[in-house]
Amino acid sequence: MINPYESPSTVGLPENRDRQQDVDVVVAGQKQVIFSIFGYLLSVPILVVANEFLGGTPTAPTVTPQFVIVLGVGLLVLFGAAINACRGIFRMGGVLYPGSTRYIYAIGVLLPAPLVGLLVMFVANSKATGYLKARGIKVGFLGAKQ
Repeated sequence: MINPYESPSTVGLPENRDRQQDVDVVVAGQKQVIFSIFGYLLSVPILVVANEFLGGTPTAPTVTPQFVIVLGVGLLVLFGAAINACRGIFRMGGVLYPGSTRYIYAIGVLLPAPLVGLLVMFVANSKATGYLKARGIKVGFLGAKQ
């Protein structure tokens, strides 16, 4: 017979996971966030260059097919970087912020916002770097080296 008032067992809780598995999750998530930062920084000049393809006069611009294509590529890179960063941060979130899903979901909401998303990615990357350095792993420009 099952007692509904019995304390839950600790089997399967995040505290009992293998530490190497946690480090691997953080390393993979950090690499995703770093490449998302690069993608975000790449999309900004593309979006600026898209304005050069507007036709007409400065007071009455007309949309050209080239403008639509370049703007579409820039937005595709920007949203791809945001989605990839969300995946990386959600991956690392279970290890870096155990039990705080509200914080992780708030990050997911903030990532698509211009420049705020970049700041969120830098903060997540620095948190992952601190976690990895505390465990004695060398972290380089493109993430942890294992």
